[in-house]
Amino acid sequence: MLVKSVIEYAFLIPPCNLFGVLTLRKISSRSSRIKPSPHRRLVAKVDELLKSGRVVYNYSAGQPGLPPDENLIKDFYERLVKNPFNHFRYVSTKGLYELREAIKEDLRKYGGFDVDPENVVVTSGGVEGMNLSLITTTDPGDEVVLLDPTYSVYWDLAEFYGLRVRRCRQVLGNGFQPEEECLKNAVSKNTAAVIVVSPDNPTSRVLRDDLMRLIADLCVDNDVWFIYDEAYKHVVYDEEHVWIQRYSRTMEKLISINSFSKDIAIPGFRLGYTYAPKEVVAEIVKIKGLLSITSPVPGQWFAYYALTSGVKEKYLSKVLPIYRSRRDALYDAIREHLPEARVWRPPASMYLFPDMTPYIERLGMNDIDFTYQLADRKAVVMLPGSIFGDYGNNHLRITFVTQPEEKLKRGVEMVSEFLEELEKH
Repeated sequence: MLVKSVIEYAFLIPPCNLFGVLTLRKISSRSSRIKPSPHRRLVAKVDELLKSGRVVYNYSAGQPGLPPDENLIKDFYERLVKNPFNHFRYVSTKGLYELREAIKEDLRKYGGFDVDPENVVVTSGGVEGMNLSLITTTDPGDEVVLLDPTYSVYWDLAEFYGLRVRRCRQVLGNGFQPEEECLKNAVSKNTAAVIVVSPDNPTSRVLRDDLMRLIADLCVDNDVWFIYDEAYKHVVYDEEHVWIQRYSRTMEKLISINSFSKDIAIPGFRLGYTYAPKEVVAEIVKIKGLLSITSPVPGQWFAYYALTSGVKEKYLSKVLPIYRSRRDALYDAIREHLPEARVWRPPASMYLFPDMTPYIERLGMNDIDFTYQLADRKAVVMLPGSIFGDYGNNHLRITFVTQPEEKLKRGVEMVSEFLEELEKH
């Protein structure tokens, strides 16, 4: 009994080294090399501020500012109650066949091209689509090309999968368009994949058609995967989304990442889809079966009803003018209250990405500390541009779709007040 008690007690004591200092069991180097994200810290900060009772000006969330269509919600609820088993059961790893058929028709309607439903995989959001695409098309040490700045998660994914990154800058002075020569030099037969986000996060630019065609040609000619993040393809105000799928032999090398978070406003359902050549899809399905088995089935039915009822078109026609007006209100507020900031009015997406260098350098700060202090002191939460890449340094990503115009303006006024307070000290 004594031996048994000693053994049981030993397992209750946390592991320590020879000096009695608490140690942890092994944590993988793959996980450890990913640093905690300021992006997620600031998003979490919003909840912390709200719980404390403060009025929060939240410019951090990359989600629609208006709820899904009310009639669609009611229709979905009625169908779910009438046949709950069908809405909560397992479906194939590729996803609900009815939804994949609806996606095919949706792409034909908006893009003017055909995709076989068997080449479509319904994913748990766009990020899962990107993870699955990188897992199935790259190996550690492979080279990928990213446009800088780009979505913050993609830098961490490159690190997580042990990829070497070549970057092409996109700067405000050029409307955040990458340079043609950089693309030509960056993409070669040594490249595994090129990742393009258009409309963009964080800059909200739409990549020019000629540059998109250049990337497509470089990928086809060099046998490189063209991973195209189209999450914001329907959130366009002043230009048109570039459907590169219709160009030349692009579809041979194209992996398209899509999300239902933006166009039908269901980010909490974590639902998207990816389509690609059949050999890639086969690998994606195999790996998804290990990771998530299938994507949320209630969300798949919700998306199916949105795509087949005409609600999507009605919803977009309602919300896009509101988002455009909010964009303009925020742009004007920055011009008025932050006159030293360089800011560009984007044609699409959900963000302004002003360059705050004169202010931040004068304070002797970096953009991450600036956003942390801004959140703490003023409950104004914006994202630091440096998390989106080196060329985002000293910028701020400011979401304009999630708050009414007066609140958008007031938050910018508070940034101005914050700057004045810091400069006095």
